Amino acid sequence: MTIRYVGDEEMAAVQQVVESQQLWRGLAGNFVLRFEGEFGKYVDRKYVYALNSGTSANEAALAGCGIEPGDEVICPPCSFIASSLSVVALGAVPVFADVDPRTLLITAEEIEKKITNRTRAVVVVHLFGQSAEMDSILDVARRHRLFVVEDCAQAYDAYYKGKMVGSLGHVACYSLQQSKHITCGEGGIVVTDDPEIYQRVVLYSNCGMPWYQYGLEAPKPANGTRGHFAFGHNYRMSELQGAVALAQLAKIGEFNARRQHLVRIIEEELRDVPGIELAHANPETRANYWAYPLRLNKEETGLTAREVSELCQKEGVAVGYYNEINYLEEVFQEMERRRHTSLGCPLPPYVRYRKGTCPNAEEAGSRLIPLNTHHGVTPEEVRRASKAIRAVIEGRAC
Repeated sequence: MTIRYVGDEEMAAVQQVVESQQLWRGLAGNFVLRFEGEFGKYVDRKYVYALNSGTSANEAALAGCGIEPGDEVICPPCSFIASSLSVVALGAVPVFADVDPRTLLITAEEIEKKITNRTRAVVVVHLFGQSAEMDSILDVARRHRLFVVEDCAQAYDAYYKGKMVGSLGHVACYSLQQSKHITCGEGGIVVTDDPEIYQRVVLYSNCGMPWYQYGLEAPKPANGTRGHFAFGHNYRMSELQGAVALAQLAKIGEFNARRQHLVRIIEEELRDVPGIELAHANPETRANYWAYPLRLNKEETGLTAREVSELCQKEGVAVGYYNEINYLEEVFQEMERRRHTSLGCPLPPYVRYRKGTCPNAEEAGSRLIPLNTHHGVTPEEVRRASKAIRAVIEGRAC
């Protein structure tokens, strides 16, 4: 059972698009352009570009930073794999830095260990809707002249020291995929305050054509050509996606409130259970959970997250476990065996994609259960999952 969260407002907006017979955004667009304007106000960023997926947004954000073949980009191992494969897509090399085991968030200390003369950028993933400790990360980036890309796919309305994440780095990317805080099925967003980053994002996402907004001047094509000034893909958002995204953005406060209610249920059910650790909050941060990161104390429980998941599944209760250590995926294992990326870029001897590369991530990930807090899930479902976990930990049948 789910709570309806795509409704009449989205259908009315889509109907307007269909009636207009203009399904692509063209040089500007109607709904896509309006969505970009409203999202810019929401995150307090000057330049916004909407794309067809969150993965496209990851890639375009890096392209906006001028990442080139052979460059190194430091990434956390704990994220949806688009955060690191987007680096590969640009011909660059992902370098994985370990995480804080309490949050699975990348840290300044681990970033600094991985910096070389080839490093150009750091991807900071605000995993599960938690904010990374940005001051120390930004300090390292300033000292080493690195771009900071904030991956906010799971972190709408999360805050660090009173500022919304996505407003702190050089550029930020968001996802509008079905599971996210707002959705249009698939979609992505890139935001920045730097006009040059914005222009590179547009070129990369629009087949090299400079269809800029915000009064930015575009170069004129010579010799009567169409005007493709750089390499780029077609990552444009459609008007159908823009219509749904705009309607969803207006509902984000309601959706956030539902998610917060589900978090309260989880913490109420599991707060005092021995062997269970509730989500850790970094100082001066406010999370807006995409999923609730419940941690097990394996010494007390004798169980891994996967084992708890399997025991709950046997009793008919769907509970997941964390399994997104990027470099352990087969695609990275193949790169490790061949000693070059999927696009043929050689891996330096110090770049490894093998077990043990990020021990904190591997150990902490094995005891993490990401509990569903999607605003379409009913409180009854969340309470049932929480009670099932409690029963397993306490040695009772679910």
